[in-house]
Amino acid sequence: MKRFLLSIALLATGLQGMRAEVDPNFYIYICFGQSNMEGNAQWEAQDVGNVDPRFQMLATCNFDNPKRTLGNWYTAECPIVSPVGKLGPTDYFGRTMVKELPDKKIGVIAVAMGGSPIEMFDKDLYEQKYKDNYNEWWAQIARNYYGANPYGRIIEMAKKAQEVGVIKGILLHQGESNCGDPNWPNMVKKIYKDMLRDLDLRPSDVHIYVGEVEHKGDAPQSGGCESHNVQVNRIPEVIPTGHAISAEGLQGNGKDPWHFSAAGYRTLGKRYAEKVLDVMNHPENYTKYWTIGERLTGGLSALTQKNFAIVNEAEGKAFYCESDQKLGYDDYKTALININEGCLFKVGRINGGRSLRLITTDGEEYQVDGGTGYLNSQALTGSSCFIQGLNGQRGYVIPDGAVWDIQYVEGKGWTLKNVGTGKYLKDATHPAMFDEPTYFTFCTLTPTTGIQIVENSPLTNDRSRYGDSVFNLQGVKVGEKSNWNSLSPGLYIVNGKAKLKK
Repeated sequence: MKRFLLSIALLATGLQGMRAEVDPNFYIYICFGQSNMEGNAQWEAQDVGNVDPRFQMLATCNFDNPKRTLGNWYTAECPIVSPVGKLGPTDYFGRTMVKELPDKKIGVIAVAMGGSPIEMFDKDLYEQKYKDNYNEWWAQIARNYYGANPYGRIIEMAKKAQEVGVIKGILLHQGESNCGDPNWPNMVKKIYKDMLRDLDLRPSDVHIYVGEVEHKGDAPQSGGCESHNVQVNRIPEVIPTGHAISAEGLQGNGKDPWHFSAAGYRTLGKRYAEKVLDVMNHPENYTKYWTIGERLTGGLSALTQKNFAIVNEAEGKAFYCESDQKLGYDDYKTALININEGCLFKVGRINGGRSLRLITTDGEEYQVDGGTGYLNSQALTGSSCFIQGLNGQRGYVIPDGAVWDIQYVEGKGWTLKNVGTGKYLKDATHPAMFDEPTYFTFCTLTPTTGIQIVENSPLTNDRSRYGDSVFNLQGVKVGEKSNWNSLSPGLYIVNGKAKLKK
């Protein structure tokens, strides 16, 4: 009997340690904001009882009616966000997605509070904002449903969702409570970057989609905060992987100047889905490239307050960080692209030399484990990469190769000699180990788009002639469709069309 009980106990222990496998076809989207994301229109007969079970919601709080438990998945029947929410954009976002993607499941993780300012979703600001507004309606919702920490609940549930699916995007509808604030896009950017960092996501894989607030219409009460749409439409400028979703022509509820009708929410949800699908199906339309702008010459003073690319014009190549802290060195079309972690650098002074800090595609310092990411030769390990901030290296920065002697030679360009090794940097394959210098161009970058580049290619004009061959943007054949997975990330031309390889 004891042996039997022991066997059961061991089996139970084994089962507790088992986790469901991640389903790559389960696409999950984080949705957050204030009342319009929460849902403010009473659902109608057409909205009830006809939800495809492939559209799922992860309960981010406990519901009484219908009965739902925090942390469990359910078919996404109304209400999706919270017990006080109604029909909103998440409903028809998900319904449209499953209709257009018959081989996928769609999940939403939604946290929203009517009237909430954007600060309630900032992990560094929410606590004080909550304390200062304890009796506000949105503070009560945060307290009653999200443990007074909406951002924390999003991250908690998103990590749980990552055990079974893949986070593919972030949807936001908020702004009325921060109407017209010119700093709002930057506040959204911080929250977006915090989410990516806390969930170990890449911006190139997880874009953010931000909806406009209600436009002024024919109804007596409408467009109460229409001026905020100026800030919403700045999102793509502030966030390279950000998109604005139009609310033009959407029907208001006729009762107040801020909320949509049920019909308006259905259309708004579809518009979110249409943009997500367009980005998914045509990534080249949203891929940004850079080309050489101003060439920096002279001494180190020329680099002050400048973010610059390091390129080898003789080879047509540039340095960049592809992912996972790895230094890359490749042709311009591969290196100078917004799907990479970064391709710009900034100079700092350290230990008698200079540090090279990587700058991301949205202009911020690249982070490694919460610290600034510095270029490190790693001479002892035989590779070049980016390391955590210098203060975390405990005095080993110089021998490990994170400090550089940077010199400009008139008529030739810039050289990079590693202080630790006394050798020159040439490419990303080797650490700084060369006796002879390589001369680089330090330059600012000018934006262009993948579409502009591809339109100039003759390969797009004759699809039948080139069959299943794969070409780079210089017109050089690099392989066939059959070996697509072995190609490096970048934009290629296949059957006369641009195709992005991540």
